[in-house]
Amino acid sequence: MSSRNNQERFGGPLSPDGDVPAPEILQQTEATQPTMSYIAPTEMVELPSKGAFYPEGHPLYNTTALEIRHMTAKDEDILVNQSYIKKGIVIDRLLESVIVNKNIKVADLLVGDKNAVIIATRITGYGEEYLTKIACPSCGAISENEFDLSEAAKVTTPDLDTHNATQTENGTFLLTLPKSGVTVEVRPLTGADEKSLINSEATRKKHKLAPIGLTDHMKNYVISASNQGSPVNPHEFIDNMPALDSRYLRSTYRDLMPNVELVQHYECNDCGYEQDLEVPFTSDFFWPK
Repeated sequence: MSSRNNQERFGGPLSPDGDVPAPEILQQTEATQPTMSYIAPTEMVELPSKGAFYPEGHPLYNTTALEIRHMTAKDEDILVNQSYIKKGIVIDRLLESVIVNKNIKVADLLVGDKNAVIIATRITGYGEEYLTKIACPSCGAISENEFDLSEAAKVTTPDLDTHNATQTENGTFLLTLPKSGVTVEVRPLTGADEKSLINSEATRKKHKLAPIGLTDHMKNYVISASNQGSPVNPHEFIDNMPALDSRYLRSTYRDLMPNVELVQHYECNDCGYEQDLEVPFTSDFFWPK
């Protein structure tokens, strides 16, 4: 190959031997070449709440979607951070990293919205396929099952008519219990409420106390109660409410809260049992094999 062709190919003056550019010239040429920076793509996550339950002034007030950045290798460093794992804050740290608007705090996210962001983040990082072990509800046989997160995810919105409930301008719900006739006001829980319950459970376990009961959970979301218009102490009422009311309250609360559920059809290869099953959250979700 001629010296002229070599010069054209390397884009600079040749070294004395006529084969390749002089090292110092090559370094200068490389330094002046423009480099492309890679920016992780983003996407919008539909919020089950549609922003209707955040107070005015909150970044998500009346906002239907939240922008997240796709998971990166740097985010995987968060997932293997042993300090975060031991403190139980690894998922919160991951969400803080991928949420584009840093004015949005994970602790302030409604639980349903947080669940939507968790699922979307996992899909951007490791895809829609989720392989995990599950025990058959009928025979107990354990097998590996593959779930499609995009198909399993179902956004649920408040069903006011079915439960004869009323949504207030403050983002809470009023419903009348069937046995006692008491009207209770309930609110959606946030990430901070969820974390508080987890911490309380850990503290009780550490001191060998009884685990948190159903009444403790209800006291977190029932904020007021009234009987025929007269105020009733909500915590005292919860401790003494009829069992029928307790069951109705828990079931109705679940139906009223905006959320995203993971439900997919399951069939056991051992006994043939099949049903629509809630997809379990295991360590395989963010730490796939």
